[in-house]
Amino acid sequence: MTAMPSVGPPQMAEKNLSARLDALAELVKIGRIREGQDQAGQDQGQDLASQPAGGFSRSLLDDSEALLRRAGERLRLSANHTVVALAGGTGSGKSTLFNALSGANFSPPGVTRPTTRHVHACVWGMQGAAPLLDWLGVQRRHRYARASALDSGEAALDGLLLLDLPDHDSVVTASMAAVDRLSKLADMLVWVLDPQKYADAAVHNRYLIPLAGHAGVFTVVLNQIDLLTQDQILDCEDDLRRLLDAEGLDDTPLLPVSARTGAGLDELRALLIDVVGESHAASDRIAADIDSVIGGYTVYAGPQVAPDGAVASIAAAVGRELAAPVPGDVSETAQRLSLPPWELGDEEQPASVPQRPPWEDASQDGAKPDAADPVASVPEGPATELAQAFERAAGLTAVAESLANAREAQAARFTSWPVARLVRRRRDPVRSLRAAGRNSAGDQAAAPVARAPQSEVDNAITAFADAVGGELPEPWEASVRDAARCNASMVPAALADAVHQAVPGGRRVPVWWRLITAWQWMLTVLAIGGVGWAVVIAVAHGGQQKSTLLGDVSLIPWLLVMAAALLLLGFLTAAGCENMVLLAAERERESSEQAMRERVAAVTRDLVLDATGREIAQYERFRKELAVAASPRGTL
Repeated sequence: MTAMPSVGPPQMAEKNLSARLDALAELVKIGRIREGQDQAGQDQGQDLASQPAGGFSRSLLDDSEALLRRAGERLRLSANHTVVALAGGTGSGKSTLFNALSGANFSPPGVTRPTTRHVHACVWGMQGAAPLLDWLGVQRRHRYARASALDSGEAALDGLLLLDLPDHDSVVTASMAAVDRLSKLADMLVWVLDPQKYADAAVHNRYLIPLAGHAGVFTVVLNQIDLLTQDQILDCEDDLRRLLDAEGLDDTPLLPVSARTGAGLDELRALLIDVVGESHAASDRIAADIDSVIGGYTVYAGPQVAPDGAVASIAAAVGRELAAPVPGDVSETAQRLSLPPWELGDEEQPASVPQRPPWEDASQDGAKPDAADPVASVPEGPATELAQAFERAAGLTAVAESLANAREAQAARFTSWPVARLVRRRRDPVRSLRAAGRNSAGDQAAAPVARAPQSEVDNAITAFADAVGGELPEPWEASVRDAARCNASMVPAALADAVHQAVPGGRRVPVWWRLITAWQWMLTVLAIGGVGWAVVIAVAHGGQQKSTLLGDVSLIPWLLVMAAALLLLGFLTAAGCENMVLLAAERERESSEQAMRERVAAVTRDLVLDATGREIAQYERFRKELAVAASPRGTL
């Protein structure tokens, strides 16, 4: 006999199951948004769960939703009853076995042609079972109770709800449908086989093999052993055991019984007593059903993408860690805290109670207003490379160099020689650069800051999407790429605007520039005056020496030396100012380049990283929810 799995106190087991169901519901919600098409797999006869056609398998999501509905309905009904269904084919003797276990002829077997057309139920302890019987679809005239004083010897079975299902191989379509439905609703399934048809492929392929993951809530009974000799019983049992092991049912109990003679019934009854006594067959069945569908989601989970910090935040947001110790170390305090609030004392009540329900703080996609920044889910390396690619596409370095050159040219108008300024007069480059943002569409191509080529932007985003989601399975690879490209057409204009906004406009001329201009003009005027004085002396007096200032020829060399000195002083002043201007322009270039980088980074964040981060966060949430749903303890 295979022992039922133990998961600790009932309250802890319920929390574990609730966490797994919540996680499965989140997986379905995430999958529905990214649902694919199953038709391709149907046409090729492929397994839909393992061959997603561009998205989550629709049949997998449908099965999961059906399981969630079924589990919710079962958990809302009587938890004091354990539903055990006897299933089998025509002539297997399950109705006789049902009567033998019930102690009365509740389900009369057929005489000429054994067959069961209706579901019969026998309940040990009828109180609270009516809603459960209604949910199972058992007609009132086929319900029987074992609750009289004469049945005190079967008190150990109190809470058992035993079903006799119709024959699975009946020619009546409704009977087959009832077996299919109730075999999914029963907390425990006992499949009754007979020596003549125990190897029937229809039974194994349709019913037994799909129950390979339900060993804890599934039992096989080989009935009618009274028709066989002892050696034949051993042979049949060994052959049936071999078939079950080959089908993955090696943990499924196999009990040889005879409903007519009562042989082996004590072992079957003891098994039922254990199941009813442990009172968690319903949760075990739901847990086994979760195990049967959760494997279909593993093909959609790949490696971790988000940084560890973001993953930790997502794991905390999932918030389904029960922090439960191992069953053998469960303390009395932990057991008390697992009780509902109305069973706790005043000193054991929670310290605080939320003032508003959580759904009032959630958005349509389930995100809280104060949720973590989605950009934190994007790997830093690819994000940095994308920002740098956008900087190159926007010509950020060239614009910064143009700004520095423009500033140097502007400074030259004030600090260079006046004669040089007159020779190379030009418009203010800074003003023309600032005005470029207001140019018409026809002048945009000639503007110092032009739009980034769309092709270059697309290539950068494609490389980014490949670096982030290239190793992810479908549909995540496509969804990450779509998220990254959702605003691609807006990026060139946004980059151009970001650079234009970072270009300083109307920068004030420093005071010392104007002082240098006055100084240069003064030196120039004095130099010109000295040369002019010397020319006047030489021309007016023909070289004759006189004592007056206008006739003293000896002054000519000194005047020329003075003019040369003044010009040299102006040259040295211009050279010194040029070095100072270069240093200042370099500082301004670095400042402008940093400002443009920040604005380009903001564009990258708003138009690419934000949407991509949300998709990556959903992927990491899917991985965490899958880990919770797949864990028997409902924890990460």
